[in-house]
Parts: sequence; C-alpha cells; structure tokens
Amino acid sequence: MVNPLIDEIFYLLLEQPTWKVHTLASALSESGKIEPLDADPQKDLFKRNFLVMNGLYQLQTQLAPEQQLQIASLHIELVNEQISNALESHDPLRDYYLDWQNFDTSSEEIDALLTDFWQRFSSFSQKKDIHPLSQQQLLELQQAWQLPVGFSLKELQKRWRQLALKHHPDRQGCAIEFKKIQLEYEQLKASCS
Repeated sequence: MVNPLIDEIFYLLLEQPTWKVHTLASALSESGKIEPLDADPQKDLFKRNFLVMNGLYQLQTQLAPEQQLQIASLHIELVNEQISNALESHDPLRDYYLDWQNFDTSSEEIDALLTDFWQRFSSFSQKKDIHPLSQQQLLELQQAWQLPVGFSLKELQKRWRQLALKHHPDRQGCAIEFKKIQLEYEQLKASCS
C-alpha cells in the first residue's frame, strides 16, 4: 500500500533536508496532512508515528540509488548523492514500519512498546543528578503526581507514562516541564525501590 504522506514528506525534505521525526510529524499535523487517527491518545501517537516512519522508509526505497535518505529516530536527512551500496537487506526497524499489519497494533502491545521505550530512555538518565527525597518532599511529590500512599513501581510507571505523553514535546508539550517530570520520576523511582 502506498502511504499518502510520501509526497508531503518529500516536499518538506526539499524545503529543509534535515529533520527530527517529531518535528516532521508536527509539521505534517500543523499543515493538516495528518488528522487524529484514534480516540486513545497512545494509539493516536503510535499511528501518527507509524505513518511518518512508513512514509520515510517507502520514500527511502523510491529515492535509492540516486539519493540517500538517512533515517534515524532523531535524525532524518535527505542527502543529494548516490548510494554506493544498496540498502541493507535486513533492517528490523524498516521491516517493522513497512508491514501495514503493525499499523493497527492493540493498546496492550502499544503499552508494552512504550513501557520498553521509557525504561530504556530512563536508563540513559543522569543518575548523578538524582538526590534522595526527604519524607516531606516525597509526600509533596506523591500528592502532585496523584499517587496513592505506598504506591508501587507499576503505579508509578503508569502515572509517568500518562504525564510523559501529556508533556512530551512531540505532543506539543513543554520541554522544560517534560525534563522536570523526568527528574521527579527518577526521584520517585529511587524512593520506591
């Protein structure tokens, strides 16, 4: 199936050859090229990302070998030079996004993917910046996060994902607020363990 966003993505790459996936998705949304795809915010974000990545990988194949479209989550770049060798025959990420059956992923699978992503993401956090919380700070943060007394790690992770989705810059959230809740999450996680 040909992705309807391929031409729109190509036009954006012609205007500006270097993008990040989230800025590309935002530009497509702001121009009305991607409308809401699901009532569930997590599924909507997943489907939007899937369409953008699918379009990028289809475009990459169409442009080769005359032009090279480099695709990484934080760096998309259209390079005006021939590819000396063919695209890698096996790229699991490309294979995933080119399989349209993955577009309609269940909420449970998306939740598992997001949990895995956030766990890997938080493992890259700078642990040296995490200071132990006093009892009062823990209580205040617990109330601010609307966590029950004696919350579990699972409850904390669920609330973290909710707040992260709300404040993530990819979802028109505030980057400063997102970094603040990242730090608070690490502090709460340290208090929980």
